[in-house]
Amino acid sequence: MISIIIPIIAETLVCLGAVSILFWTIRLGIGPTPTSYKVRAAISDILPDHVRGDVVELGCGWGHLIPLLQAQYPHVTIQGWERSPLPALFTHWSRKVKVVRKDFFTADLSNAGLIVCYLYPGAMTRIQQEIIPQLPSGCWIVTHTFALSGCEPVKTLKANDLYQTPVYLYQVRDTLHPATPARH
Repeated sequence: MISIIIPIIAETLVCLGAVSILFWTIRLGIGPTPTSYKVRAAISDILPDHVRGDVVELGCGWGHLIPLLQAQYPHVTIQGWERSPLPALFTHWSRKVKVVRKDFFTADLSNAGLIVCYLYPGAMTRIQQEIIPQLPSGCWIVTHTFALSGCEPVKTLKANDLYQTPVYLYQVRDTLHPATPARH
């Protein structure tokens, strides 16, 4: 009897997990997509040597960048933000890092020294409009694949992968804030 029940429970949990990830992927417009090893290597090469403030990964997913950030900044508070429950729990427990399960567009990031994100273009636009204006001067931003439109990066690298994935490093200064389009 137990040999029948255990596989049924396991299959049910796997199905519930898949449904959860699908639900949050549809709701957020993007799924928890891991950053490839070669892109992580390029990110490692572009990270600033020192940051003043917390290191925050927006949309940390399964936490593939967290070990890199922990190694680079061992004495800095590192925090992930992820709304999808399974990746958030996995990252929290496997990477031993605080993961906030809230909408990061409502976050107080005034203590951030480095923001890391890999988000879709629509979210990058919102980052520019809603998050960058609240960041302290000198805060670094690292993103890959999608640039901050209208902002000039301090440095750009190409990952040694099939797509030559671009990795961008920005620093918050008055010039990073692009003009906000007028609303009618």
